[in-house]
Amino acid sequence: MAKHDYNLPTEWEEMSDDAKSRWYTQERCRRQAMRQDTPAGRALKRQDEAVEQNTQQRKDHNEAQTTQDTETTSPESHAA
Repeated sequence: MAKHDYNLPTEWEEMSDDAKSRWYTQERCRRQAMRQDTPAGRALKRQDEAVEQNTQQRKDHNEAQTTQDTETTSPESHAA
């Protein structure tokens, strides 16, 4: 496995070399913009924070749903 901190897209293996190069260039530009205190950098930071928050909310929801499904399908609930 490659040692990097990039979150590669799910279709990475199917991408052409040109598409991979373009993706890396865009990602490096995005990261550079985020390090700068500019309107674009601040907007990208807010966007990343929103994505992270949404991801965490979905994870929490899925965990709660799994717990609820487990509780409603437990053998004890059918014994009554």
